[in-house]
Amino acid sequence: MTLHKKMKSMMQNNTHRGLQWAAILTCAIALASILGLIHFPAAPLLGAMISGIAFGAGGSSLRVPRPAYLLAQGAAGVFIATSMSPDIFVDMVGDWQLLLAVTCGTLALAFSIGWAMNRFTGMAEDVAIYGSLPGMSGAMVIIASERGADARIVALMQYVRLASVIISVALFASMLPDSPIASLPERNISPASLIIAPAFAALSLFAARLKFLPAAGMLVPMILCAVLEATGTMHLQMPHVLILATFGVIGLEVGLKFNRDVLGHVVRLLPAVLVSAFMLIILSAGLGLILMALTDLDMKTALLAAAPGSIETVALVAIASKANVAVVMAFQTVRMFAVVLFGPLIVDHLRRLPIWRDTAKTTPVGRET
Repeated sequence: MTLHKKMKSMMQNNTHRGLQWAAILTCAIALASILGLIHFPAAPLLGAMISGIAFGAGGSSLRVPRPAYLLAQGAAGVFIATSMSPDIFVDMVGDWQLLLAVTCGTLALAFSIGWAMNRFTGMAEDVAIYGSLPGMSGAMVIIASERGADARIVALMQYVRLASVIISVALFASMLPDSPIASLPERNISPASLIIAPAFAALSLFAARLKFLPAAGMLVPMILCAVLEATGTMHLQMPHVLILATFGVIGLEVGLKFNRDVLGHVVRLLPAVLVSAFMLIILSAGLGLILMALTDLDMKTALLAAAPGSIETVALVAIASKANVAVVMAFQTVRMFAVVLFGPLIVDHLRRLPIWRDTAKTTPVGRET
């Protein structure tokens, strides 16, 4: 192929991708606007995710550029920090027994769902557990791949559950009354906020290189801004257009994971995966109701605290639906660290137990031949 033909082909591909991006963004904005008109929580997040699923399942090869996703994580961290109570760290230390109990309860439910998937579908035990763990979806896929499990099935389980959690928590949050602690006292916004807040969000591009810290792209800006908020140094506020972009980018990142390769490879597992996702959501909701009964938390905050979703999506829904963000973040953060740091070790120990389906004479789903 001559240089001229190569350049022409590249220009055509770029034009085609540009048209695809224009179409998916138009669709996302339209859906978000419709959901916003009916006052649905996290409308930009949900609208972008639905658009991403439609385009991804339809064969689109679009992917959110990693720098854009990292910046969205950083912006989410700053956005969350500006809405958090300064007492969050005190609450985490003071209620550590409750935080640990709820975390262990959620993990026990996830392991039970994984066991059921292994028994009833023949899925390899490690794949079933990694796919059921409610931690960071991306981290679970990476860990599963590094440990020899079929990352495609883990990805399907993780992203189906994540999408289901976003839809369900947003739906229920719209029906429940606001938390009495959701309204924060009025504070003077720092004049430099329009510059400082985006600058902290941009730190995610460098923080993401900290491999020892899960979700560093979000947590580093969030922690730094939370310190500023807690000490009274300054009160930040993210520009509204950046907040909308943050919701949109994270929604597209989740939705576009549902591509033809993932769905086509394990399409027969999809019904079981959907059932397992909703079972985990329902059981976690039961755990949230127990949490509400043991504390003075409102139902919305308790359900979001126990929701088995990704920390940034649950936190964004908590903010948009006026829940007690400090409490939700405390429970979600503890569980995220527990799953990412100790999940693989627990999986290795659980696999040795004589409770799994005997797949010695067959090729289990999720195990390469």
